Amino acid sequence: MEETSAQIRRVLSLKCASAGVPVSGIFELTPRCNLKCRMCYVRMTPEEMAPIGRERTAKEWLELARQAREAGLIFLLLTGGEPTLRTDFPEIYEGLSQMGLSISINSNGTLFQREVREVLHRYPPAQVNVTLYGVSGEDYRELCGDSKAYDRMVNTLDWLRDEGILTHLNATMIPTNLQRWRLFEEFAGERELELRMTTYCFPPMRRGEGKGYERLPAEVAGELAVRDMCYREGEEAVRRRAAELAQPLLNSCKLDLGDPVQCMAGHSQFWVNWNGTMVPCGMLNSPASCPFEEGFLQSWEKLREMTAKIRLCPDCVTCPEKNTCMNCAAVTYTETGSFDGRPEYMCAMNRAYREALAMYANQS
Repeated sequence: MEETSAQIRRVLSLKCASAGVPVSGIFELTPRCNLKCRMCYVRMTPEEMAPIGRERTAKEWLELARQAREAGLIFLLLTGGEPTLRTDFPEIYEGLSQMGLSISINSNGTLFQREVREVLHRYPPAQVNVTLYGVSGEDYRELCGDSKAYDRMVNTLDWLRDEGILTHLNATMIPTNLQRWRLFEEFAGERELELRMTTYCFPPMRRGEGKGYERLPAEVAGELAVRDMCYREGEEAVRRRAAELAQPLLNSCKLDLGDPVQCMAGHSQFWVNWNGTMVPCGMLNSPASCPFEEGFLQSWEKLREMTAKIRLCPDCVTCPEKNTCMNCAAVTYTETGSFDGRPEYMCAMNRAYREALAMYANQS
């Protein structure tokens, strides 16, 4: 049933993209977070936020959602920072639910207090994505700065299970937790939860200057991506994917000079940042429009027009290995500072990815 729903959503998103209908959106309610994760791309303190803008009120978010729904919005993801950190999160969530939207939530799972649980019980979300940072309090202390967060996260997972709410686990792999990846798989397996490991970390363009961040070497990220695929889909699926290496121009990443942004970003999907700017993808700070000032529909049409003008690196378009490359407009921009730059990190990651796939093909 879950797989069927995902397929329906993909087909609907593609059809809406061709018609320019914003069927899917992300509301980034806050950049604030109770954890201090080393790989975070957005976390800010109130002092860092002040020169940039202000968080939008519950009333503003609900009015924007009303306008977006009239324009075609069906699927809405609430994210942050940590969205449940906002004291008015229950108010925002309840109002959105009463609009009939299909709502998902990204969360670290450590702040599901009574008020949050009560509103989710009354209006169950379509899905909750909980980020997994480790499998012990010590792991959480090392990566997030809070050893007690682990027990709170596990308690939330238990509650979500008891409520029958669809829950997925996300894990971002960096050098600090790299040796935990098999333990992550065991943790998810014991709880019968889907786990997706992210091995690529975007350079944090939106985070305050001077803050360091961690990510895997490109070669390690590529190899681990294949391990994750094997875990989720099985060895036979990986071998079938490996067989596609003999078809170097399948164009699975769909980079094309005529229409370079062929993911849903800016075509049928939008992202509204905490301070009120609308972008095609949350990894980007440009192109951008201002839906709270201009109105949603006018802002969306402006964003679509700007997105359509983006052109990527010509080398990527003609690359014989692009059918396995995970490059996109956001990757190119954050890696190089422009949409037409050559993202060398992703080139190296793709080479390692292909080599790992080839190993499976040789074993068959």
